[in-house]
Amino acid sequence: MSANPENWARQGAAPIPPAGEDYSRDADGVAHKSTAGWIGVLTVLVLLSEEVAYAFNLVTPALPEMAMAFSTPNIAWVSTLFTLAGAVTAPLVGKLADRDGKKKWLLIVTACMAVGSLIVAVAPNFAVVLAGRAIEGIGLAILPITYSLMRDIFPKRMLALAVSLATAGIGVTGIIGPVVAGALLDQFGYRGVFFALAIFPIVIGGILVIIVPESPVRVTTSIDWVGGLLLGGGVAVLLFGLGEGGTWGWTSWKTLACGVITLGVFVGWARYESKIVEPLIDLAVLRGRAVVTTLITQFTGQAVIVLQFILLSFIVQTPAALGITYGLGESAGYMARITTPGGIASVLMGFTVGYLAEKRGARLPNVVGFGLMAVGSAMLALAHTSFSTILAGYLVYAFGGGLISAAIPNLVIAAAPVRLQAVTASTVNVVGSLGSAVAVQIGFAILSLNVVTVVEGSPIYAGMGFTTVYALTTALALGGLVASLMMRHGLKPQSVESVA
Repeated sequence: MSANPENWARQGAAPIPPAGEDYSRDADGVAHKSTAGWIGVLTVLVLLSEEVAYAFNLVTPALPEMAMAFSTPNIAWVSTLFTLAGAVTAPLVGKLADRDGKKKWLLIVTACMAVGSLIVAVAPNFAVVLAGRAIEGIGLAILPITYSLMRDIFPKRMLALAVSLATAGIGVTGIIGPVVAGALLDQFGYRGVFFALAIFPIVIGGILVIIVPESPVRVTTSIDWVGGLLLGGGVAVLLFGLGEGGTWGWTSWKTLACGVITLGVFVGWARYESKIVEPLIDLAVLRGRAVVTTLITQFTGQAVIVLQFILLSFIVQTPAALGITYGLGESAGYMARITTPGGIASVLMGFTVGYLAEKRGARLPNVVGFGLMAVGSAMLALAHTSFSTILAGYLVYAFGGGLISAAIPNLVIAAAPVRLQAVTASTVNVVGSLGSAVAVQIGFAILSLNVVTVVEGSPIYAGMGFTTVYALTTALALGGLVASLMMRHGLKPQSVESVA
């Protein structure tokens, strides 16, 4: 959640109209909607935004069952391809939405989410599952397009409230998501989760067509297809090498070749991006301590968040009777006993950041947040064998996660001048998605080195594997803490620093 709701409106890849400009009065019929009509529009957009959170919160508890169903040790790619596709396509889709219309592209990416989910729900093999998840990942652009559309069409008297409610809804999803996932998994299995993820956007998308107006704003822009392909290709090779490194050996020629290819592609991509007029990611925003430290905190923060949720899903559902040193042996629904208190803590911290950022700046909650994430991760590394120790460690982590999730969007605004805020926010979002994808691959690569046995084709990991990955999350949180302490922005009240 963001303490300053309008900050989130700047998180899309699209350029944002000048603050205070009421474009809704230029659109046919938009200016004449009643307050009740605008509440209806907001409700639809909030519900649609929930699909993005559900595509992660509902799917993660299903990973253990999916691993067994397809007898695969490569279950990490179910999460990785989803975030990778979103990271690469979101900036491209944002520019297309600017050019062609935000409502139009919101419907297109919503359709991608529905089609991708349906493909996974009926997939006969794991390869089809991965294809479906990649298509689903395009739907991650729902969030930035939604915020940009709100900025274009809502009367300015309602904009702050609208974006605030939208982001609050996403936070609440973290509380109820595991409950919904548990019910679906217990009754219908993992396929039931993906059927639900397919049906929901179809229904909401149909309503959106009827009651949500199109943005009147159009931006003439070129689309950097080459930059997108190079970035996606480089990241894909990197993730493939990380995922297979444990099997090949970290010093094998295959692993080293992936590293060399990745480096070569990234160098070529950076040189290409620096020469074109409208690049996918403006490398100019990477200059200076403010943006670099913000990018590091986004990368490490998202990495910790995704690893924590995935590790929890496996620990809760792994049977302790297998003779290993962890495992609660419970259903997916049992996760809610841990994630619900954590979700409440995260939402409360999101509201707290609003006060802290205005009084002391956004760096303070970011520093405290990473400190709590490091402590919670260390607690879980040392003790993850009982419900009480898991709940305690996860709760400490969740307080920290809530702080940084709300602080980083405010730090983005403080890190860049107004003219670069949209492109900076887009870059930060991409880096966050890459942090999630890389962390998942590294985490499962570590776990794959600690396999005790195989049950129905799915590996059962040793407790040392989880201890090591929790230690990794601790190290990542400490890295984010160091980057936060190095910041020279976020030290003034947000209302002062955001206009610099």
